[in-house]
Amino acid sequence: MKVTTASLIAINFFSSVFAFAPNSLSNILLGARSSNLSDTILLATAEECCDDDANDKPEKIRGVPEGFVPLATVVEALNPRYKCTEPVGEGDFILSRTGGPIIEELSNENLFKILMLENSDLETNTLVWKCLGYRFDEEAEEWTPKEVFPNWKKKFPEPPDFIGMSRMYSKEIDQPSLKSNQQLVKSIPADNKQQLKVQLRPLGFTGFKYKELTPNKTRRAQCANWLLYYREELFGYTIDELKKRRKLKLEAAEVDRLRILEDTGNDTNDDWKPPVKEVY
Repeated sequence: MKVTTASLIAINFFSSVFAFAPNSLSNILLGARSSNLSDTILLATAEECCDDDANDKPEKIRGVPEGFVPLATVVEALNPRYKCTEPVGEGDFILSRTGGPIIEELSNENLFKILMLENSDLETNTLVWKCLGYRFDEEAEEWTPKEVFPNWKKKFPEPPDFIGMSRMYSKEIDQPSLKSNQQLVKSIPADNKQQLKVQLRPLGFTGFKYKELTPNKTRRAQCANWLLYYREELFGYTIDELKKRRKLKLEAAEVDRLRILEDTGNDTNDDWKPPVKEVY
């Protein structure tokens, strides 16, 4: 069974509900539990982190589905300086820590690499930070909220970790990451939440299977989805221009609603839509 973008949103919701409950659903979505139930083990397919040499494959862990092994934690990611000093953009993933986002960084190929785990968690975070308006001060070697969207800046004056770069899923460590990722998802309009498969299908992306999903993969997909929305709807516009575009869309939607109401007697306002908390 394939997973659509909408399903990923639902799974991210379930992550917050079941992240700390040892039942079969949380084991599938979030990984099996350690024996003391204090930490969640991030899972990945054996192909993602092991060579063909059978000697490299870890022993099967009790309670972990067949074919999955735990990924290593990244303790150094807990250091606040990690996001400022760890190298980014040194491989095939197009990215610079400095300056604003450029179109090459938002290419379908880059987004596909995020989904396929072909870049680092920090690189994914860094690209989202730049698109939100955070800017890296090279002299001070720190991130600043210089150009951050106003609504987003109120809640996050510093760039949050959307991925959970340490890959430690105890509540006290992971909760800020989970919450920030959820806020990012809430800023995407419903019409823009189904575009990953459409845009990336030519590159071979057809969605994930449920059994393949982990917190890391799910959150990467959410970030890629937001980056695609940003590229298509926000990139290159000023705040004032975005507000004017939003006003025009609302006016056009109201005209359509009244036309449908007159023609069919159905009021589309009665249809429930998830609330959108725009970043601007």
